[in-house]
Amino acid sequence: MRLHTAAGWRSLLFSTLLCTGAWAKKEKPSVKSKKFDFIPHNVNYFEDSDVLLFEDNLNNDVYRSTDAGATWDKIDEGKGKMLEISMHPFDKKRAYIITVEKTHYKTSDQGKTWEKFEADAQATIFNTALTYHAGDPDRIIFNAMDCTGIFCSELVRDFNAICERY
Repeated sequence: MRLHTAAGWRSLLFSTLLCTGAWAKKEKPSVKSKKFDFIPHNVNYFEDSDVLLFEDNLNNDVYRSTDAGATWDKIDEGKGKMLEISMHPFDKKRAYIITVEKTHYKTSDQGKTWEKFEADAQATIFNTALTYHAGDPDRIIFNAMDCTGIFCSELVRDFNAICERY
């Protein structure tokens, strides 16, 4: 197309107007907000989904959203006793609620359902509670502690052995 002629300039102007008109017709993104009485901590998406989990460190609760954060529901499991959420880095459907007690919770369906499991010791507060194997997502180490005396000692447990009892 030659822009030296009036027809060339009209063609350029017409095609530009068509493009900008198409852009203008797109809907604006919607923004929703939710006010909490605390600051959400450790906000995590389940990979390739609109499902999120986060920690309420003020009340030690876990919240879940299935619509990318537009609405939130408090999870009953671990209510008031949550120590941390641990998202499985090598399996996008699994997460764990580690509590301050010996009872903890796991999900393998992005938090739709939770399964209880018990450990023989409390989860450590000095390190992350779970350590994951990169090559085998079923191999997990449960980092625990024994505080029966004056000092706490670190313990390491096979997570799968703990869960096999349930």
